[in-house]
Amino acid sequence: MAKTAAGGKRVAMAYARVGGMLFMMLCTSGALSHAAQAQGVAQRAPETASSAAVELSVGEQRQVAAGRSLSRVAVGDPDVADVLVMRERNGKGGVLVVGKSPGTTNLMLWDKAQSTPQTLTLTVRPAAAAALANGAAPPVATYDGDVVVSGSTPTMETHQRGVDLAALAASKRSRANTSSGDRRGALAGNGGRDGAGATAGAIVDESTVATRSVVQVDVRVVEFSRTVLKEAGLNLFKQSNGFAFGSFAPSGLTSVTGGGTSNFQAVGAVPIASAFNLVLNSAGRGLFADLSLMESNNLARVLAEPTLVALSGQSASFLAGGEIPVPVPEALGATSIQYKPYGVGLTLTPTVLSARRIALKVAPEASQLDFQNAVTINGVSVPAITTRRADTTVELGDGESFVIGGLIDRETLSNVGKVPLLGDLPIIGAFFKQLNYQRKDKELVIIVTPHLVSPLAKDARLPSLPGEQSEQHGGPVWRSYLGGALSGDVGPGFSR
Repeated sequence: MAKTAAGGKRVAMAYARVGGMLFMMLCTSGALSHAAQAQGVAQRAPETASSAAVELSVGEQRQVAAGRSLSRVAVGDPDVADVLVMRERNGKGGVLVVGKSPGTTNLMLWDKAQSTPQTLTLTVRPAAAAALANGAAPPVATYDGDVVVSGSTPTMETHQRGVDLAALAASKRSRANTSSGDRRGALAGNGGRDGAGATAGAIVDESTVATRSVVQVDVRVVEFSRTVLKEAGLNLFKQSNGFAFGSFAPSGLTSVTGGGTSNFQAVGAVPIASAFNLVLNSAGRGLFADLSLMESNNLARVLAEPTLVALSGQSASFLAGGEIPVPVPEALGATSIQYKPYGVGLTLTPTVLSARRIALKVAPEASQLDFQNAVTINGVSVPAITTRRADTTVELGDGESFVIGGLIDRETLSNVGKVPLLGDLPIIGAFFKQLNYQRKDKELVIIVTPHLVSPLAKDARLPSLPGEQSEQHGGPVWRSYLGGALSGDVGPGFSR
């Protein structure tokens, strides 16, 4: 019995030891599981964290991930940015990022206790980006040397800043690639041929300008032409007792009959056919005189009021005149016809700068046919073309006007026909000479007024065309015909 009791006691103690060991193993496994869960949470924490963005300029240095224990770092494009791991005495530190050339790449950071890295987006801009870009400039991004301009800008000035920034980024990246290629080529022993062919990347402009792009230009073209013509001529004839004396203007005498035994007879013609003639004849005294005087003033005014519509950056033109056919000799005796335009023309190109500013390039031209300087081609007289042309650029607001003047053409012609010596005498010399004075003045004035417009809405009521309101469609024609002015209808052949 005693042995049996002692054996039972030893078995109970063995079971107690086994239970304690099992309890300790369960506790240890629970602690390990809690630690593993904590470690898993710590490892998954960087995965849920969003990637950060870092922007810097070329040549700028910036420290990121300060105070962290990093085991490894990696940069996607070493030509864009260079990285340097910084360590302190306690084993912690950070990463020093240096911008090398414009572009976008990423930086991956591994902590010692983590297997999943953290990703940072690095954007390197040109050093002059701060001076060119502002809050309204479009975004500019560089991808492997190619530059993309995107977004929307309120004015053309801010859009131009984005384009200049893109051109600067492309040139900077090209020089950086060429320099790094030269260094790699020198290390490889090929004299830098790897980077010799590097060229600037392409610039893709996908941005828009938030302004209306349709411009309506109201043009008024006025041409003044003034002609002054003055002519004076004299025919004088005196005959007495067989003695005759006369002074005739050129082409003022048609026939002369005389001799030693016959009476003298002179048949005179009007010296200036279109002039005013003062005639004096005295049969008793044998005196006849014809004084021709003319002064003419002509004034002509040509007016054109076209309305042109063009998109921003596109051209529009008009011509008030015509085209003259010009024969052009060709090979094998063939002749072709080319048409040369002439008249009053205008070519304009608007550029919308902002919601209220418009840059307008205007090129007016006025030409006319010149038959005095005509040439003969294959027996056909072709007149020359006299042209007055200008080309200017102005900046105006919506609805503002400007005037282009000073296109003046002046021609002066003076012709004096006189009898030698006698025509040079004062006062009396006026009876022995003929004067022809002519002056032509032409001035072209152009008034241009641009407007920012929008097209009519869909299904909008269109305005009435000129003459549409007075046109009758099946109206009382006979009533207006019989009633005349008493009728209130505007019938065919009647007007108010």
